[in-house]
Amino acid sequence: MNRRFAMLHRPFFVILACSISATLALSAFLGQAKPVDHFDWIDVLGEGGMTVVTLLWLVATLFSRLKGRVTTLLFFGLLAMHLSMLLDLLDEFWLYPSNAWITTFESIPATLGMVIMSVALYQWHLEQVNVNEQLQQRERFYRDHSLSDFVTGLHSGVYMKQQLSREVALSEYSHQPFSVLMLDLKKFDRLHQRIGLVASDQVLREVAQCIEFNARQQDLTCRFASDRFIVLLPNTQQPAANVMLRHIIHSIEHCTRSLPRDISVQAYGTAVTWSIGQSSEQLITQLCQQIEQQKQSVSVAA
Repeated sequence: MNRRFAMLHRPFFVILACSISATLALSAFLGQAKPVDHFDWIDVLGEGGMTVVTLLWLVATLFSRLKGRVTTLLFFGLLAMHLSMLLDLLDEFWLYPSNAWITTFESIPATLGMVIMSVALYQWHLEQVNVNEQLQQRERFYRDHSLSDFVTGLHSGVYMKQQLSREVALSEYSHQPFSVLMLDLKKFDRLHQRIGLVASDQVLREVAQCIEFNARQQDLTCRFASDRFIVLLPNTQQPAANVMLRHIIHSIEHCTRSLPRDISVQAYGTAVTWSIGQSSEQLITQLCQQIEQQKQSVSVAA
């Protein structure tokens, strides 16, 4: 589990704490405490165990996953199931009036949670299928060092240039636009000097995994040079490319698990959409120039 992931989900932890507190307060307000000799300890053990397990599942989810649709669905599905289990457990300690609505309400969150969890598990399945297909695609070219980067396992800059030229030819024929993202890690040379070669390579691998995780099935990612990455986005207009770029940059800040907590990795990023008559070389030149402009702007501001 990763503490950096948990930091991304602070609003979910607040929701969890407020939901549990509200449930406990509501039970105490509506019910009357039972005498200890009326407790059914077998039920307490069984229902308490299920309550604790669903809470552990919730915490594990928030500590092990990035932000996204699947994580959100898993959280709210597990939260609904946990609250239902908690209400069932509190029945063993509180006696409610015969007309109290809470006794009939306690099974509803579990049903709702199971429905949400079913959707979440299906989306998780699709996510894993996408990841496996990307891994298979990487493995296909892994043995050819001219097409695969040894450190990150991504495609190489040579292969990206080939595919960009192919994409330009296809777009000129079909008049379908495509976009290209370029990401450059901020002050990576200083980080390299501080943590050494082995740790720097591990950071590059983790950043590469983060980029691939956020890319779509049809996208192509590569390590273009040193700490610079390129993502080819077929059939993608500029607005959608900008959204994906911001999402990847945000994810990179939280995906490196091998660094000390006081060190973070950030990235410059830019997106360009191909226009008619533009060659692949011109696209790459434009991307590099925009990255350099960002670096100069930061240097001047500093």
